[in-house]
Amino acid sequence: MNLLAEAIKRVFSKPSTRKYPKEKPEIPKGFRGRVEWNKDTCIFCMLCAVNCPTNAITINKEEKTWSIDIGKCIFCGRCHDVCPTKPKSVNNSERYELAEYGKEKFNLSFNK
Repeated sequence: MNLLAEAIKRVFSKPSTRKYPKEKPEIPKGFRGRVEWNKDTCIFCMLCAVNCPTNAITINKEEKTWSIDIGKCIFCGRCHDVCPTKPKSVNNSERYELAEYGKEKFNLSFNK
């Protein structure tokens, strides 16, 4: 009898799913989305690249370039944690929609 009562209750309750993409989910505090780089505060110390567990970040000090392969990034936030600048040069954004049609769009390069 409990199974029938539960089924009837679920028929008349609100759905627990969202109508994505029309209804966007709430981003919880501390969410780690796509990595973003601030060229104005970066001192090219290379700590973010050295501490990246997947080697997704590469830095060229001479050319003052910073690049990240989003396909390799595991969004661990270690690059943000080791960045010595104030404000931080590397941050996790709230951007979570990262689907693309080609691999080449996952390689992001920036010049200072």
